[in-house]
Amino acid sequence: MKETIVSLIYVNMRELKVLVVDGNGTVRQMLKRFLQEMRVETVELAEDGADAIEKLQDFPADLVLCDLHMLPLDGIEFTRLLRSADDSPNPYLPVLILISDATAAQLHNALGAGANDFMVKPINIISLRRKIQGLFARPMVFLRDGRYLKPLRMTQSGLSEVRLAPGTPGAPGDTVAVAS
Repeated sequence: MKETIVSLIYVNMRELKVLVVDGNGTVRQMLKRFLQEMRVETVELAEDGADAIEKLQDFPADLVLCDLHMLPLDGIEFTRLLRSADDSPNPYLPVLILISDATAAQLHNALGAGANDFMVKPINIISLRRKIQGLFARPMVFLRDGRYLKPLRMTQSGLSEVRLAPGTPGAPGDTVAVAS
């Protein structure tokens, strides 16, 4: 088991490159407009997880805003693929999952698949700005176990326990305790 620390701090929102992934074209355009109002100049759009993986081959994103429910590749499968595929363009890329009908199981699965954080829809520009600034204001700590890469959650007392989602390559359902 190996830990990798990646510190990502952006002072200038204009420098962020964001990939927005959502099956609904209206939501994609709304998120793009919000990002532009926050002065993010480079925004790319994708219709689903498969489209996002393809776009990431040429688009050096700093952040992905990704809907949970999409076909043919949903947000959970997209995140798993991004974190564990041998040809992943950037397994450390921060992923913010967007959920419209949040259940505890969905949140657990999204975070267990490797998402850095989540937001519940409907989303407003103020909460989106706070969430993005929060993601980049603290160091991101990742755990690699075999082929699987997962961001660890920070708590006030230190690193939290990690529960790997079922179906995750390497250790489905296993728990890795990290000392704080």
